[in-house]
Amino acid sequence: MTSSEDLVATRTRPFATTVAAGVADDARNEVEAGDLPGPGSIVGHHYRLMRLLGEGNFGKVYVAERIDVPEHRVALKVLPRSFYVGRNVERELVMLAKIGHPHVVQLMDHGMTSDYVWLTMPVYEGETLGERLARGPLDLREAHDIFLPIARALQALHAAGLRHQDVKPENIFLARFAGRMHPIVLDLGVAAEKDGSFVAGTALYAAPEQLAAILDTENAEVPLSEKMDVYCFGATVLRSLVGEKRFPGAKALTRRQVIDSHQVRATTPLDDDALPELTDEPRQKLVRYLSRWMAIPPEERPDMNEVAEELDVLLEPERERERAEEIARFAQRRALARARVAAAVVLVAVAALGGVALWKRETLRLAGELEEARTRGAESFDKLDTCVASHAVAKREAQVCTGELEHEREEHEKTLTSLAAASKEGGCDDVVEQMRDLRGQLNLERKKHEEELKTEREAHKAEIDKLTRDLQAERAALEEERAACETSKKDLMSANESLKAERDACALEKPAGGGGGGSLPPAGSGSPVAPPSSDPPDVPYDPEPPKAPLGPPQPPPTAAPTTLASPPDDAAPAEAQ
Repeated sequence: MTSSEDLVATRTRPFATTVAAGVADDARNEVEAGDLPGPGSIVGHHYRLMRLLGEGNFGKVYVAERIDVPEHRVALKVLPRSFYVGRNVERELVMLAKIGHPHVVQLMDHGMTSDYVWLTMPVYEGETLGERLARGPLDLREAHDIFLPIARALQALHAAGLRHQDVKPENIFLARFAGRMHPIVLDLGVAAEKDGSFVAGTALYAAPEQLAAILDTENAEVPLSEKMDVYCFGATVLRSLVGEKRFPGAKALTRRQVIDSHQVRATTPLDDDALPELTDEPRQKLVRYLSRWMAIPPEERPDMNEVAEELDVLLEPERERERAEEIARFAQRRALARARVAAAVVLVAVAALGGVALWKRETLRLAGELEEARTRGAESFDKLDTCVASHAVAKREAQVCTGELEHEREEHEKTLTSLAAASKEGGCDDVVEQMRDLRGQLNLERKKHEEELKTEREAHKAEIDKLTRDLQAERAALEEERAACETSKKDLMSANESLKAERDACALEKPAGGGGGGSLPPAGSGSPVAPPSSDPPDVPYDPEPPKAPLGPPQPPPTAAPTTLASPPDDAAPAEAQ
């Protein structure tokens, strides 16, 4: 039994070595006595021990090869049977074998004899976290990438009803798969059920209640739970971030110094000069989280699920740098946008100055097009009048033809009446023959007149339809031209107002008596000079072009079309200006 008063760190048993309550001395004596199998021994009837891979305080790890499957090598760990005194070995090994988490070492096979217990695991390529820390502390990103999978692995272990009890850098293996790091929790040999009485661990990283149970002190009545893994995890994170020199308890030589280090970790885990890249709120969060993970009372520690979420604080400095870079990129984009806007303003100003010279010419051209459209409209109305007159003539001819037909019908009726009277007096055969001849003649004349009338009607209808379509097409074209002219007129008037405003602004900015303009004739020269006009030459323009009549078309006006007025005499100085 280990004495709490005489626990001192020595070369043979430093605080960084795994110890167990009640069985540590006996187990170590068995290992030293050589009762465990060695290289060349056959274990479990299938495994030949090839070479020693590592040795701990309770057992040894060998590289073993299956006899029935050559070149199939595993890591085989042997521990003395006395190490499992009072424990259900088979139950614990089965529980370990059921854990199928990618970041927990896989228990492939196991067995036991009267002298030892053995179990096999895969052989990984890489290094332990302890070997990595020998080169220096971890940066924040590397620590996050390592400890987040380890936290999830311990969470899975707790969900299976087990606690690891010995989380430390030497039991975290940084395996390499396809060039990528894959953290794995090792050494499940001291794992126990969450509420079991067996306790083991490493004093430098152990929780206060865990260390008290190992030393069998008066504080050993504190119930054991998986919360001791949370403490060991927090201590390992702190050791990996700050290094051995700034890790509280790293230089402890007595039990009192270890207990004092527990108080420091629970209150001020970070020195002022540790992690200088972590400042302000992220630093305060990390200090608060570390203090919770390594709280003295177990009930104040969070579970591993919360710990995994709180590890996100390690990425805060990286996120702040990304936000600063994004702000800088946004400022650059905004400055570039301002430069583009300024260049666009300059281009627009140049284009406006160039457009002033073309404005008057465009005004005259549009006025000419408007006058031409008016002329074409008048010609279209002339064609419409001709069509209407032709329709009236055809209508009158049809009326005359109808009148003649009615007259012939009346004559026929009279003839029939006279023939009927003559038939009563005698000579019926002659009368009947005459009636037949007259009826045939009348039928022929009637058919002739009906065909002529039908032909005339169809011809007049086709002509009227054609003229109507032409008129509608010309009317639509005139409406479009009128709308285009109205739009152009508005645009030109707007441009005229803008140019007037610019000219007035330039006149106001021109210094009094300035010499930048054209030279004026000397006073008293006798030649009057007209002042420059402030407006562009007026172009006569009728804002309301004639609309197409809705009823019968009216004859076109007899007055001559309006022509473009010549620009006033004072337009030349204004244009020169």
